[in-house]
Amino acid sequence: MRVAIIGGGFVGLSSAVYLVDKGHQPVLFEANEICGGLARGFKDNEWRWSLENFYHHIFTNDQEIINFSKKVGCALNIKHPITSSFFRSEEIVLDSPLSLLKFSGISFWSRLRMGVGLGLLKLIPNGLFLEKFRAVDVLPKLLGKEGYRDIWDKLLKTKFGPFVNEVNLAWFWGRVAKRTKNLGYFEGGFTRLIDKTEEYIKNHGGEIRMGVEVKRIEKDGSGMLVDGERFDAVIITTPAPIANRILDVRDGGPVGVTELNYLWGQTLILEVSKKLIKGYWMNVLEKDFPFLVVVEHTNMIDKKNYGKNRLIYLGNYLPEGHKQLKMTKEQLIKLYLPFVKKINKHFNKKQIKRSHLFREPFAQPVFPVNYSRMIPYPRLGLGVYLANMSMVYPFDRGTNYAVKMGTDVAKMVINDLSKQ
Repeated sequence: MRVAIIGGGFVGLSSAVYLVDKGHQPVLFEANEICGGLARGFKDNEWRWSLENFYHHIFTNDQEIINFSKKVGCALNIKHPITSSFFRSEEIVLDSPLSLLKFSGISFWSRLRMGVGLGLLKLIPNGLFLEKFRAVDVLPKLLGKEGYRDIWDKLLKTKFGPFVNEVNLAWFWGRVAKRTKNLGYFEGGFTRLIDKTEEYIKNHGGEIRMGVEVKRIEKDGSGMLVDGERFDAVIITTPAPIANRILDVRDGGPVGVTELNYLWGQTLILEVSKKLIKGYWMNVLEKDFPFLVVVEHTNMIDKKNYGKNRLIYLGNYLPEGHKQLKMTKEQLIKLYLPFVKKINKHFNKKQIKRSHLFREPFAQPVFPVNYSRMIPYPRLGLGVYLANMSMVYPFDRGTNYAVKMGTDVAKMVINDLSKQ
């Protein structure tokens, strides 16, 4: 059985792995020259390891991608980095119940209230029922007004911008329930995992075509045509707007795909000579900062893997048309520098050795109230299947759920075709 897979992120890659394991012939089409989706990266000549364009790690309970990495032969390192927040001009650690109780930025009773609220969310085994509530309506009551105002309101607004009032509470539950203090990172970076996966697919009879943008999918008798080439089935792993562009939905063809609001992902990566923050991950809780998170990658992974330079992400999620999306790397550095100095007064532009700018549309889907009623169904009809990051709900997008979704849709394809 020949199956076309559109998109070479981890949904597509894991679909291909499952199909070759079952003796089928997947052909994966990736428009970029590199597979991996948002997990793809780059490598300087002086580096031993690659670095992701957008900051990445996994949680220690991400069993799907852990098992997947073992299958394709990529080693995993478990780390115990510090997570902090920049609050009232100070970097504070807020990564455990004890650190929350020690936090003096809000009253003791507010700290206690927040800790109890977050604990209750972690105890819920399946928070899908919370989707009927908006996060902005319930969180002040659950976590306390002071804690919500000073911490969570700022985080939600900087992440979702104009869509903050749309986000449902089930999404927030998924973020809290899933998080672990220990984090995992692959030996050599996520690019190493991508490379090992590609090798596995090719060595087991699959095919990967990079730099190929699929233009059209249409019905042909008992099969499907992908830009004129016949396949028994097609798995589309792209975001809904791209899927709709390539689907032929006329004359009883596959149904269209419901679209969501999405945010762009943007990272400015600085290679610097000196340490900027204490932690690995720092949420910015100050007003009017032009970025929402600082991730000092080399506070988790040894800088010897990157030519002894320190690597820092300044990350953002931005709506379509935002002024930052039109700015050059140099313009962003000029905009960000005064705020970076607020984080560390000793930082100056001379410490920046090199910089890298990455942007990607459809990076963060926005899940509205009762989204489970709108979530796309994998079977689009006539041998076409959809599996993308808007469908891992109520969990947030991530490589672990991409692997699970890719495996699940490949199982569905095999099961359906075996009944024909």
